[in-house]
Amino acid sequence: MRGTKKIDWLNHFLEFIVVVIGILLAFQLNTCREDRQERTLVDSHVTNVIEETQFNKNQIQTSLKASEKLLGKLDSLIKITGREPLDRSTAHILSMELMALDYMYLKRNAYNSLVETGDIRFMENSQLQKDIISLYEYYNWLEGTDTSTRTSYLENYLPYATEQFDLISYQPQVAEVYTNKLFRNYLSVYQYSLRHRLQKQKDLLTIVDDFLDNNALK
Repeated sequence: MRGTKKIDWLNHFLEFIVVVIGILLAFQLNTCREDRQERTLVDSHVTNVIEETQFNKNQIQTSLKASEKLLGKLDSLIKITGREPLDRSTAHILSMELMALDYMYLKRNAYNSLVETGDIRFMENSQLQKDIISLYEYYNWLEGTDTSTRTSYLENYLPYATEQFDLISYQPQVAEVYTNKLFRNYLSVYQYSLRHRLQKQKDLLTIVDDFLDNNALK
């Protein structure tokens, strides 16, 4: 009868340890590689958000300047229509120029990509994550104000102008068109909503500047 072969348990144990260590190292390397990929992906998103923020800043500045010009003309028209005799020519010119209310466009592509892909969950900088989310919430805030201003304009001032002004020959109308109570009320509503819009634009511009100062591209 043959003898029983002695098993080298120590050698098997060492081989097992080597295999386990190899698996753990491979897992760790894979984890590190995924972490680097996630950080690279997040960095790319953040870069895009900052570039988008700079674009939006330019849009806000442009719209703010337009709002200031319109408000100046609106203030002048309200004063003119309250004086006698009415300067119909100036009232006409200002009334026509007030039809140039702009539409403010803010980009959201970079932010939407960050959120919709789910990559926002990989952001390790929680403060930056909160700042980005807050920034785009402020965009909603301003766009709500912008929509309110345009709604007032489209429902009040523009219909009146379309009905009462001569948009073909571009000639001044009789004084009553500019001095009646309805038109002056429309001017007052337009003035209030435009002032509110302008203040919100200034407030948001400050927020955008702070965001860019804190997260400027190196």
